[in-house]
Amino acid sequence: MLCLMLAVAGCGPSRVGSGNTPAPLLPRSAAVRSAAARPGTLAVLGFWAHSQAQPLAALSANSAVLTALSPFWYSLDAQGTLVPKVDQKLLQMARRKHMSIVPLVNDATGTQAFLASPATRTRAVQAIDHMVSAMGFQGVNLDFEPPHTRVRTELTAFLVQLRDTLPRSESITLDVVPYSGGAYDYPRLAPEVNAFVLMSYDQHSQGTAAGPVAALNWVERVEARLRRDVPASKIYLGVALYGYAWPAGSLNATTVPYASLPAAAKAHGRWSGRYQEMTSSVDGQTFWWESRRSVAQKIALARRDHLAGIALWDVGYADQPIYRLLRQQIATSA
Repeated sequence: MLCLMLAVAGCGPSRVGSGNTPAPLLPRSAAVRSAAARPGTLAVLGFWAHSQAQPLAALSANSAVLTALSPFWYSLDAQGTLVPKVDQKLLQMARRKHMSIVPLVNDATGTQAFLASPATRTRAVQAIDHMVSAMGFQGVNLDFEPPHTRVRTELTAFLVQLRDTLPRSESITLDVVPYSGGAYDYPRLAPEVNAFVLMSYDQHSQGTAAGPVAALNWVERVEARLRRDVPASKIYLGVALYGYAWPAGSLNATTVPYASLPAAAKAHGRWSGRYQEMTSSVDGQTFWWESRRSVAQKIALARRDHLAGIALWDVGYADQPIYRLLRQQIATSA
């Protein structure tokens, strides 16, 4: 997701459905638990980019916090072929914990090339359907992030075909960027998608001057804009569990996972009343990061506006205080 996903190194490619395909995690008919079925609660989707994440022990100990796990395991090439990079240790742990898994599928080309023709779209749909069935997943998360309207019609056609192919018990969530230039045909997509994950972060990042990752007033604006086109009950608010560090006078930002924030940055941190986020300047770098306080504010915003849930990028960046906050703020037990 965003530039973070491009840096994730996966396992060697192998074909889904090969002889060494693991047994299904959960029955194909088992749907991801619905937040609507638990009045007053928010669903929690946790993304996991395994090469950047913390050890599995923390996730294993706190698995009940998540409604579903979305590991970055699959990419589509220009021909619509699905290239897997499944982390077997994570899969085995999730199987033991009976976690719902909706793996993330991204676009390997960065240009949504597989959408170009009906043939490559059909190949992609069939590959995703086979993968979800063979692995016993509870749905799929799609992270294509089209930056323009050129593929608007093709993206819609793909989602319609995918929804017609996957059983209704299997969820489809679609990650959407805040400023897409009209790339998403929301009225036509809404009936096909279970939820839209609003990527309400990286207001500032690599290539920009130092600034907040997700200022609260900015998040409120992009979330309100999406609610004009999509029912609140179909929106997951993206919540960052990281920050960035900029060298003085540079636009080159480095991702800093929340659990790995330098002690010096935290010691010199101050709360920005304007942006509702933490910042500090130390050792020739400027840091901005999402703290427990700002994460709690995002959760409160999702609850205030009756959204379906939140989506954490990346849950592997969480430490025990973050997990404790999630347990305190969100009821996840069925």
